[in-house]
Amino acid sequence: MKTILVDGRMLTQLVIENNIGISKVISYDIKKIDSDYFVEE
Repeated sequence: MKTILVDGRMLTQLVIENNIGISKVISYDIKKIDSDYFVEE
């Protein structure tokens, strides 16, 4: 068996990515205008 040591930042990233011991409270959609859609010819 292989053991890998991780620092706090990596541990936090792994916990969030794998939803371990956390629950989702609020989610936001961030949108931007697609300027290619509005191109005039």
